[in-house]
Amino acid sequence: MKPVDSYQNSLLVNDIQGLDKLRQQGFAEDRGKALDEAAQQFESLFTQQLFKSMRAANKVFEADGPMNSRYTEYYEDMHDQQMSSELSRRGSLGLADLVAKQLKGEQHTPSAPVAKMFDLTDARRVSGKVIRPQNASDLNASDNKDDNLNAKPPLKAAATKNAVTYSASEPFRSPEDFVRRLLPAATAAGKRLGLPPEAMLAQAALETGWGKKIIGQKNGDSSHNLFGIKADNSWKHSKTWVSTLEYEQGIAVKVQAPFRAYGSFNDSFNDYVDFLQQNPRYGQALQQTGSPGQYFKALQQAGYATDPKYADKLSSIFNTVTRLAQT
Repeated sequence: MKPVDSYQNSLLVNDIQGLDKLRQQGFAEDRGKALDEAAQQFESLFTQQLFKSMRAANKVFEADGPMNSRYTEYYEDMHDQQMSSELSRRGSLGLADLVAKQLKGEQHTPSAPVAKMFDLTDARRVSGKVIRPQNASDLNASDNKDDNLNAKPPLKAAATKNAVTYSASEPFRSPEDFVRRLLPAATAAGKRLGLPPEAMLAQAALETGWGKKIIGQKNGDSSHNLFGIKADNSWKHSKTWVSTLEYEQGIAVKVQAPFRAYGSFNDSFNDYVDFLQQNPRYGQALQQTGSPGQYFKALQQAGYATDPKYADKLSSIFNTVTRLAQT
């Protein structure tokens, strides 16, 4: 749900006229827009209750403090209300999206947990431009923790041209299963770059949490997007729009963004190769494919991700993938 104007663009939370506008809008204008604003107000009230509970829990430690007075409490309450309004306007919690979709009767695709927004360091790539994270997409998984590298992914997998055929509804049962089933496709694509297949699988594992966080499509099918590549205007094939977080002046803001969708994981690997080869910014990385560690560092330096530990994470996962590929 995109930020809306009217009340939510008011600078002060106690703008009574803004609330009256919202009430009138529900009768005279687009009902969907009014529902969006009302949902944001509900999220704001919910956030206020969270702040209120935290203040109450901390009150016992402030009993003898010099700043403990009813005047301080008054201004703290005003601050908390304004902060709640700002967080709601930016869609920080994502609760307003859920409420609005339920009120509108829209089908909802589960989003990644809010906790993930504090580690949203994965840049999403669009033809030579770095679009800052997102770090919470609409996914086919609803229980993501940290990088989900040790989770059992529940997402559907499709057969590839170079891999053993599996049922489209069969999930990745474990990291071992993830490596075993995708290794043939990664090997074929890796030969085009001179890159070990384990390096490609390491990046796919980090981007998708061993297949658990692969972006889904509206019809419930998998996008098979293993590398988090966005769909810009040059992309003429299938795409799927999902909620994602991007940084605007250091603030995580939820927006709708298009991601590439493929018919198979094999297509995703091949498009990843094409994407790197067609973008000059990754030229230095393509010269380091003989050394996975240097390749990962070059990818990070080229802006593939904004996470300062992106290369280190890939190197760590690469070691795990290498071990799993040998079993």
